[in-house]
Amino acid sequence: MKKPRAREYFSIKYCFAGEEEKIPHVLDSYVKNQLDLSDVNRVLELSSIKQFFDKYDHVNGWSDDCYLKNKELSRNVEKEVKSFFLSISENKIVSIYDACEVMFWDEFWKYFYIYKVYEKISMEHFKEIAEGLHMSPNKLLENKNLVEKFDVQITEMLKTPEFGAQFIVDFYLRKDNGKTKYYWPKGLTREDKYNTVKAYINGDIVNANILDLIMNGKSKNPKEFEVDVKLKHLAKKRYERYWDENTMPVIKHETGINVSFSPENPDCEVVFSAGVITAKYNSNWIKDNLDYPTLLNNFIYLFAYTDGYMRCSLTAGSLKQGIIENLFSTQGNGMYQKGQSFELLNALSNIQMHGYVGVLNSCDIYLEDIIKWFFEVYIKNEFGANGFICNMPEKSDSILSKYERVATVMDGETKQFKLFCEEGEIDRELYEMISGSVRYKEIPSLIKNKYAYANSNEIVREMHDMFSDQCMLSYTEKTGSKYNTFFELLRLENVKPEEIEEYNFDELNWLLERGVVYVSDGMLALNYERIWILKELNDKGVICLQYKDSDILRKLISEGEIRVESSLLSESEWEYFNYVLNKSEFSNGLDLRNRYIHDTNPLDKRHQQNDYIVLLKMFVILVIKINEEFCLQDKISKKGVDFYEL
Repeated sequence: MKKPRAREYFSIKYCFAGEEEKIPHVLDSYVKNQLDLSDVNRVLELSSIKQFFDKYDHVNGWSDDCYLKNKELSRNVEKEVKSFFLSISENKIVSIYDACEVMFWDEFWKYFYIYKVYEKISMEHFKEIAEGLHMSPNKLLENKNLVEKFDVQITEMLKTPEFGAQFIVDFYLRKDNGKTKYYWPKGLTREDKYNTVKAYINGDIVNANILDLIMNGKSKNPKEFEVDVKLKHLAKKRYERYWDENTMPVIKHETGINVSFSPENPDCEVVFSAGVITAKYNSNWIKDNLDYPTLLNNFIYLFAYTDGYMRCSLTAGSLKQGIIENLFSTQGNGMYQKGQSFELLNALSNIQMHGYVGVLNSCDIYLEDIIKWFFEVYIKNEFGANGFICNMPEKSDSILSKYERVATVMDGETKQFKLFCEEGEIDRELYEMISGSVRYKEIPSLIKNKYAYANSNEIVREMHDMFSDQCMLSYTEKTGSKYNTFFELLRLENVKPEEIEEYNFDELNWLLERGVVYVSDGMLALNYERIWILKELNDKGVICLQYKDSDILRKLISEGEIRVESSLLSESEWEYFNYVLNKSEFSNGLDLRNRYIHDTNPLDKRHQQNDYIVLLKMFVILVIKINEEFCLQDKISKKGVDFYEL
């Protein structure tokens, strides 16, 4: 057992919630028979006290004699709990639960199952009592014995769309943490679940997030419940009707994007204000710098498709979601998790591409030709990479022909690059024997040590302590709640170790031992080299190793706390490619490659043009990443050393 720290009292769920001096008074009343043991709350209060002593061997402010005396008084309270729950009759179950205070609900259900109170319930009254107990589907299905006893009744309840459909969808389609196990009644068939969900979609009252899950979620167990294209289509139509019929001015947040290319604009200006992104670019500057390298570099330095470490800026993994975004985003199983920031920046990048292509076309320059030049001329002349062939579509081709051609060429370039990485050259005969596409996560790298990822619970804990607004280290009596994170507190204030709240001493000492912070002249100071590593991992999820020479990073790699992988795309990048281009990884993927390859594309010409712009954007990002590979390889070969060669 252990001594509880102050903050732990608030997670025990006992009635005294840190006011431990209540314990002797409760126990004294119990010994003197002054406690009303017909009251469920008093019984569960006693039970909580017993559990408290089972868990802790010391109470702050108590002498050893006081602790032992009260612990001894609590030894027999379990018999009171047993007696109370065994005495509950069928007609009293609901009234007892109604009288139970919220803080004791978990305890009530625990003993409800331990002492098999449900055995008192008759078949004919089960539904009535279950409703009186406010038993939601997850509560009904959490106990195996209960489900087996009332299989027929629970099956019928779950087949009611208003009661069972949302749980069925949540259970099979929502991304979960796997903490709770549920037991389905044997009488509820796969067809029953499907029909229940279908009836829910056709009903008058629906939840938009549930419809989103049906449209985009991926079943964790298709043998038990699967969403076919017909159900997805039905949900999509209902989803559209839902938003046509419902407006929510209270939480609606207007957003917009304005992009302009004009001779009067500054070279580059991007402003975000009142939910609207306004981006301005000087068209004359672009027209005065029409060499192909500059036109490609504009995607980095004007449009910020990547950051300074060549990480794609448009992936969901590169954008931190806020509390509100997490609250309203749909966390579906197998779904790409994206928020409003992701949607805004990707919409911006698409409009940037659309406007930029228009400016180039007015100068009789075509992005497809620039991409072809990159593969067939630039990397050959600059890096000696021979053999790349890039057969782009003709200018006069229809939009559908262009789309299918560019999608095919993208596949070809990834296969050619993979072959170049493996063989050091492109043997055309060997290339022509390779069938199928290369998965984006499997495209190799020319660089042995390219990406670094967090690989230990300790590193994740350091990140949480320094950058999470849920960590209590940021609070001190001197500064109150002025700072959201511990990092902000130490960066902007002079803080002495003793000024940290007492309940955070253990965590602070751990951070000191880990070398994240240290004491200098009596003040807490940040180890900025380690902080840089943690912040990169926290904000972006990945470190691009060849841009930062760090002894601390080398040490963390050698100790296994940071893992190193080598591929053309980082994890968040290949996930982003999969989301946009196919559905191999994510059930809500846009599928922009496969839809056109397999002739299931939209017929609307404007829709096709917008999709083509997105496809070109993805191809440009691929070009930027491949160019980075050759640049890094050239840099390493000239220096003769890889920073992280262990």
